[in-house]
Amino acid sequence: MDRNSYVKIAYYYYVLGLTQDEIARRMSLTRQRVNQIVRSLADMEIVSINIRGYEHEHARLECELEERYSLTRVLVAEDYGEVETAIYKVANVAAQYLDETIRQGDVIGVSWGQTLEQIVRQMPYRKREKCTVVQLMGAYNVPDGTRSGWKSDELVRNLANRFECGAHNFYAPLVVEHEETKRWLMRERGIQASFDQMKSCDIAVIAVGAISEEATMYRRGNYTRAEMEELRADGFVAELLMNPVRADGSSEGSVFASRVMSADIDCLRGIKNTVLVACGMKKAEAITAALATGCVNTLILDRTTAERILAGE
Repeated sequence: MDRNSYVKIAYYYYVLGLTQDEIARRMSLTRQRVNQIVRSLADMEIVSINIRGYEHEHARLECELEERYSLTRVLVAEDYGEVETAIYKVANVAAQYLDETIRQGDVIGVSWGQTLEQIVRQMPYRKREKCTVVQLMGAYNVPDGTRSGWKSDELVRNLANRFECGAHNFYAPLVVEHEETKRWLMRERGIQASFDQMKSCDIAVIAVGAISEEATMYRRGNYTRAEMEELRADGFVAELLMNPVRADGSSEGSVFASRVMSADIDCLRGIKNTVLVACGMKKAEAITAALATGCVNTLILDRTTAERILAGE
């Protein structure tokens, strides 16, 4: 357990006044372990008259987000006001969290994205041969030289290599041209087996994207300008695994969703621990929409974006 976790327990206990049983449930620890930690906080110089260090502000942000959005766990990383730094720091926190959380035998679902690529790079090599890494969304051809973060199948294989475990790739296009095409593909046993694997995940690590001209999904041609404008007109502001989501968390009524080959929102809700990893102030609206779906259990993000979300900007 890292120092930030000890600071957070101090915040729960001394500032919020939570009982040790309540803290144990939130942190997935035994009450005895929480008791040991609380008794050691002074010796660790985390607690004196107040909670020391920059982590105190992070703990405040984490607790406020947990309460506002009914999340199991929030982790805030320092960003120092720079996007590239934010991506690295958020990925570092996420990699540590996943290394501590993933257990032998877990089925781990993965989407894609630049931050997720950085998470995989920072994951330590740790043998978990009984685990399985599952691709949660289809793939598409990308130009040579494109970072592996946008190749969902490659990202899954890279993480499986870190764990020395099996990978279940999803051999389907990310978006098909016609609804009928998806209906026919869904009749294939191999496609059905992939969706069954997605539903069996113990933990899912996903990203969120905005539906806008600046979004990577638009710039890479995953939807046209006309489709983007139609989605925005219908109130959709974000996408989770290419499933459009409105600001209030609703996702019904999108024709585009009927052409997407990926785990849907209901599937994510059924996963015990769906971890949303995101950073950048431009994604604040999209993150808030994702949280409103009720499918996110754990949120990992940068400090600046956390402050913006809490400010309602």
